[in-house]
Amino acid sequence: MTEQLQPGAPVPLAYYDCSVDAKGRLKIPADYVKHMNTLGAQFFLTSYDELDIHIYTRDAFLKQCSLIEELALNPELQDDAEDTLFRMRDLGADVSLDTDGRFHLPPVLRQRLGLTELPSACHIGKDRDHFVVMTAQRYAAMRDKSRVKPADSAKRMRQLGLR
Repeated sequence: MTEQLQPGAPVPLAYYDCSVDAKGRLKIPADYVKHMNTLGAQFFLTSYDELDIHIYTRDAFLKQCSLIEELALNPELQDDAEDTLFRMRDLGADVSLDTDGRFHLPPVLRQRLGLTELPSACHIGKDRDHFVVMTAQRYAAMRDKSRVKPADSAKRMRQLGLR
């Protein structure tokens, strides 16, 4: 049986390795499994940008849908909001963790994101109610991009209050 974290316990903050096997099962780190088990048994897995996978609790996904529906009331955002909501539902699926700490990825999502037996990077979302996965290639590109001028970026962030 998987050990569960207590509600309010610290959750992992760093990026960790995860992987997708040939059968389309996303294997996540044990500490993430512990955290996800504290959130519930049912999740909604999707992508809104066709770059990353987002695994939400059902409640968190419904909150995202409400936010997007509210944004769609603004005529300037209506098309983007409707397209995003459609994509999230089109690529999404209700999922749960199996006994080995894996989520089964929908075939259409795997195909669209090009996920076939790839190592990936993952992290817990800022509100701790969802989990984000990106391909190794995207993670490497983000890491390389952030190396352009890290000292300059850090200086600007310190000026804005980073400690």
